[in-house]
This record gives sequence, C-alpha cells and structure tokens, in this order.
Amino acid sequence: MRETFPLSAAGWRVYADELLERGDAHGEFIALQCERRDEVPGPREEQLRVEVMEPRLRAALGPKLAVTRWSCGLVDAVEVSVDAEPVVELRELAARTEGQGLTRVVLTAQGHGDLSPFWSSLADAPRFPRLEAVVVNSDEYMLGALQPLYAAYPGLKVLELHGVEHHLGTMQLPALTRFAASLLRPETITSLVSAHWPRLEELELEFGPAPAEPEPVFAALLSAPMSPVLREVTVRSPWPEFFRAALPRSPLGRGRVTRE
Repeated sequence: MRETFPLSAAGWRVYADELLERGDAHGEFIALQCERRDEVPGPREEQLRVEVMEPRLRAALGPKLAVTRWSCGLVDAVEVSVDAEPVVELRELAARTEGQGLTRVVLTAQGHGDLSPFWSSLADAPRFPRLEAVVVNSDEYMLGALQPLYAAYPGLKVLELHGVEHHLGTMQLPALTRFAASLLRPETITSLVSAHWPRLEELELEFGPAPAEPEPVFAALLSAPMSPVLREVTVRSPWPEFFRAALPRSPLGRGRVTRE
C-alpha cells in the first residue's frame, strides 16, 4: 500500500528519518539525494542506487521498466517496453511511494499492434501526480486513440508521438509546451488545428506520404495561428520546397523560428 507522500522539504526529512528508524536504506538515499549540491552523485548514493533501490524495484516490477533518473529519493524518469496490453509495471509503480515523483515516461513499442487498449487502461490506473512528459518511440506500432491519455493527464507539458496511425482526437492540453509527432497522416490536421494548447511553445510535425498536391492538404494547418506563445515550428514532409516557401509567411510560421 502506498504511504502518504510528503510534499514539503521538511516533510521529506521527517519521512527519511522514519525510514532510517525502521532500518530502511531508502531513508538514507532520500537524504543523500536531497542534500546533494551538484550533478555528480557521491559513492554512497551510487552504492544505494545500484545495490538497493533499483534491485528492489526490479524485484517488484520486473524487467520491462528501467529507471533512468532519480530525484530526492524518488523515481523521476523511466523507460518502459510496451505492447497492446495494459502495462502492469506502471500501475504497480504508481502504487508505490518511489513512483510519486515520476515526471517523465518514455514508452518503447516494438513489433506490430495497436496501443489503444494501453491508453484506455490509463483511465482505471493509479495516477502519477507529477507526470508532465510522455514520449512514445515506435517504428510500426499503431499509436491508436490517444484521448484517454489527455483525460488522465491533462497537465502534460511534453508529448512526443513517434509511430504510425495517430488518432489524436480532441486535444485539450492547457499546460502543454512541446508537441512532436512523426509519420502523421493528413487526417490528423483537423485535431492539430482545433487543439487547445494555449501554452504551446514548440511544435514539431513530420508528415508521411499524402496526395500529390500539398497546398490544399495543408492549407488549414498553415492558416492556423496556434498558441499565442508558440516560438518554434518545424514541419517535415515529402515536399520540403513547398514548406520552405509557404511556412515562414503563413499565419502558422510568421514571426516564429521555422524549420522544414
């Protein structure tokens, strides 16, 4: 059962002391990470990470999930191998104290399939209260219907979707600052144009094959003002010459750093 998450620095110190009184090395790990003043961990902190903290999580969660960053004794970032099934490892991490600091998840999908059931499973899973970045890397997996992700984590700040068959739906992401997606189809333009992301600063889009005439296909995208704070726009496509000429002078690109 997950313990109460101490939000304040003072609360963390009390919690670390309680763990130490129980003989739990997690308390020492919390103290060492919170007291560190530079980016380089000391030898004792590294020893606890390698010999205690990460083996403890592997024993509980299995090999699909790898911790890539810790912060103040909590898991800050993970990489997870996923398929069409709900990820039990993420559900179990969300139920543990170590998982309450998670801010970034990188999902790697290999092979063929549809991630829609995975996104749907998020609605019923315990939430990560600080999650702000989701990155999906896949060559051939269908990313599927992403609407449940927005509902579960409306406070996302970074969303990167690298795969095929995006069903973006209605994108209500008021805190999002970066959106990147690759192998997009023209059908996704409607979702992109109507998205609610008033804080978006970086937009990076890569489109796959589409009809021979790009101008009518991308007219709605190029005429969209998007976020008022948007500063960087990148559009990659089979028609680099078209975007090189059209993007900088369009409402989407005008006054912003543009790349093709």
